[in-house]
Amino acid sequence: MNKHDKHLRGFSLILGLFPVLVHSATTENTKTPGHSTTNKDSQIVVTAREANAPESVLPESASGAGFVTQDINLGPLGDRDWIDTPYSTTTLDHNIIDNQQAKSVSELLKYAPSSQMQARGGMDVGRPQSRGMQGSVVANSRLDGLNMVSTTAFPVEMLERVDIINSLTGALYGPASPAGQFNFVQKRPTEQPLRRVTLGYQSRSAFSGHLDLGGHFDDDNQFGYRLNLLDEEGEGNVDDSTLRRKLAAIALDWNIKPGTTLELNASQYEFVQKGYAGGFSYKPGVNLPDAPDANKNGFGLNTAGMDLITKTVSSRLIHYFSPDWYMTAGVGYQQADRAMRSVTNTIINNDGDISRSITDSSAAGRFRVLSNTVTLNGHVNTGSLGHDIALATTGYKWSIYAAKGASQKYDLGTSNIDDPSAMQEPSDGRIRVDGARYKSSDSSQQSITLGDTVTFNPQWSAMFYLSQSWLETRSYDNSGNKSSQDNQDGLSPAVALMYKLTPAVMTYVSYADSLEQGGTAPLGSGVKNEGQTLSPYRSQQLEVGLKADVGAMNLGAALFRLKRPFAYVDPNDLYYKEEGDQVNNGLELTATGQLYPGLNIYSGITLLDPKLKNTLSASTRDKRVVGVPKVQGNLLVEYSFPSLPDLVYSANVHYTGNRAANDTNTSLADSYTTLDLGVRYRTRIADVPATWRVSVDNVTNEHYWASIFPSDTDGGGGSASAFLGNGREVRASVTFDF
Repeated sequence: MNKHDKHLRGFSLILGLFPVLVHSATTENTKTPGHSTTNKDSQIVVTAREANAPESVLPESASGAGFVTQDINLGPLGDRDWIDTPYSTTTLDHNIIDNQQAKSVSELLKYAPSSQMQARGGMDVGRPQSRGMQGSVVANSRLDGLNMVSTTAFPVEMLERVDIINSLTGALYGPASPAGQFNFVQKRPTEQPLRRVTLGYQSRSAFSGHLDLGGHFDDDNQFGYRLNLLDEEGEGNVDDSTLRRKLAAIALDWNIKPGTTLELNASQYEFVQKGYAGGFSYKPGVNLPDAPDANKNGFGLNTAGMDLITKTVSSRLIHYFSPDWYMTAGVGYQQADRAMRSVTNTIINNDGDISRSITDSSAAGRFRVLSNTVTLNGHVNTGSLGHDIALATTGYKWSIYAAKGASQKYDLGTSNIDDPSAMQEPSDGRIRVDGARYKSSDSSQQSITLGDTVTFNPQWSAMFYLSQSWLETRSYDNSGNKSSQDNQDGLSPAVALMYKLTPAVMTYVSYADSLEQGGTAPLGSGVKNEGQTLSPYRSQQLEVGLKADVGAMNLGAALFRLKRPFAYVDPNDLYYKEEGDQVNNGLELTATGQLYPGLNIYSGITLLDPKLKNTLSASTRDKRVVGVPKVQGNLLVEYSFPSLPDLVYSANVHYTGNRAANDTNTSLADSYTTLDLGVRYRTRIADVPATWRVSVDNVTNEHYWASIFPSDTDGGGGSASAFLGNGREVRASVTFDF
């Protein structure tokens, strides 16, 4: 048995069990899928569930808490039952965040089998992506349905859940990369008073305190609140490093009258990380070596890293005109200041020699996003047909501010990746947060969406959605003068046909055609249309899927073909134009929930064939996309003895197959497998409920490249970059519910 087979045998159980479980769903009496439990107005909603219904009735620290998804938010479609959604989706509940002691978005993504983090500066400032397609900075990520900056550190402690749509979403949300949609849902005020305190420890010596308070100010439950405060500080994974995280987040609800609620939210998150390994880069012809130990000194400086401050405010108004018709309107503003001073390790040959450098900037970069959304949802009947209608508009304006002053680059000498030598700080070691900036660009887009989900009978239904979008980009010089402007527009359609084999088993086929802003021709080098922005790119996806609620489990399967275009300068006529495509064919399988009492799994595996087509260079044509694995899977298992349900054991196995390390595929990064082990125990201390958690992540201290990506997405054969994954780490916490 070779290495690849050994890594995959843990997931063969999922592949083997899947058809058996689906068959049982079609032949047994299964529960009627529950409707969304979202509190939309003051009316009383009664739903029936089986006695073993998992998530909603489980204690938050019980085995399998948060593993089963009942509903998911689909933007203008509102909240839909998971079983009725014609998309492959992943939901990461706050119970998973708490019980697995996750502290960042990148740590959560390993549980989503189709998702990766493209680091682009570090794992905490990367771009989430799905199905091997590169994500964008703003268009693919949302907070409560409003666009947000994805490339800044984000505090998962303030989240109720994360909903990931693994599909083209232009017809729903407007133009975006075909990298899926990531919606982060904030915690809301609780019906019952919540007084939760968590004290934590992370090796080497970072200690944290997290306060989570919720409830209402008045006896009539008209004014609700949710407050999250976090303070973590200490030494990180590398000797003499610094880790600091500080969060203040408030969510307020004003129930103005029955059926009308105003939500107000504000947060500030400070993230400081110094002394960790910097990024690695390597030119064509240089192979990516085996990953070294990320906890070694010599790949970074204790004065270098990042100082990030993210401020966010938002508001949403939800109003019900009747039980069948409601409106949601929201606006959000976010400012992300990103002071980054990182060591770059350039691999200069196949012997592992590295040249190290650092660049000082005169000011932090700044992103500002102003976003909006308005949606009208309703239900009408026309004869025997039911219509769930949505009319929406959504959009954002994204401004980028750059430092006015010149950057200074310092040479830190050469060494070897296997035994890096220490480096000396070449300057005053400051990460400059403040300084003179200028607005370098504005990007804005606005979309109008109209859609209908038609129910023909209990078995057949169809979904039709269409959006019209307008895009504008402006660039400015450092004196504030506009240097260029481009305006684009276009349509994005999506259709789906759904058939229910039983009330608990749904099959679907869907097609989407989505816009993405076109590329801009480079300047110089004889390019005849230099500076010209191309018409919007169009990505297409065809997907066939199956979803099943089997007792206390969600099962999903999706077969898809996803294609997106790219552009480059044609050497024959020296015009920059749309020429090639990235084509990803794949299969996703997921199984989450209770296998039998006490034993729960949250699992999935994705098989992907990511290829570049019709590239500029023949050497990169029909080659695999850099950094995208052909196989990725994750299996989280939790078990508690029926006689001792308060004691829960957990184990997580994550597998990422080998990845192309350059456009010509002459260098490959090895596959890797990580193992996390944990235990938690729910008890009472002085009659106060308490939950103890201890985990060891990456038990075997696997050395691996967590993220690999090319300089361009068009197979041009340029340099590539890579970032290391974390080594072994111990985490412990205790949570008190007063």
